[in-house]
Amino acid sequence: MKKKTTPLKYFIRGLHDFIVNHPQFRKDTSSKSEGQIQTEIRPLIIQYLETHFKEKGYKDYTAKANQSFYWEGQEGKFGREHASTFGSRSYPDFIITEPYLIAIEYKKNLSGSLVKHGIGQSIIHTMCGDFDFVYFLFHDENKDERIKKASERDLEKEIIGKIWKKFNVYIKFV
Repeated sequence: MKKKTTPLKYFIRGLHDFIVNHPQFRKDTSSKSEGQIQTEIRPLIIQYLETHFKEKGYKDYTAKANQSFYWEGQEGKFGREHASTFGSRSYPDFIITEPYLIAIEYKKNLSGSLVKHGIGQSIIHTMCGDFDFVYFLFHDENKDERIKKASERDLEKEIIGKIWKKFNVYIKFV
């Protein structure tokens, strides 16, 4: 596993905070499909990358941000072969190639079983060596936020911590 540096931790936490605190980030996703929400998140990720590269002194930070970003289904941008596991290839929803190689998974649902599915996908991304880190964002669609609240219990915190420590998967709930 790739070592988690302080700048990486700052970058990935900053990415999460930027997305979920952005005024364009939809709080109620029940009337939209997962694909529609991903389409709304895409420009937020690019905007975060633009800000990052601007702060790093890139003259054409917009071009650098777009060159460093890929989304599932985009043709020709990220042509690298992904490892085949259990008879299939795994493609994340989004990929950041610079400054760190990060796969991004987004899921939304009323059911906690999809959390486990997303965690499994995320772990495969790093265990296969295709990505150094994964940011997994789960949107709890329950009005009482039962999945998000469950993620704050001791057992779930321990699981989330171990997954970050051992598999470089950063898991967040909204």
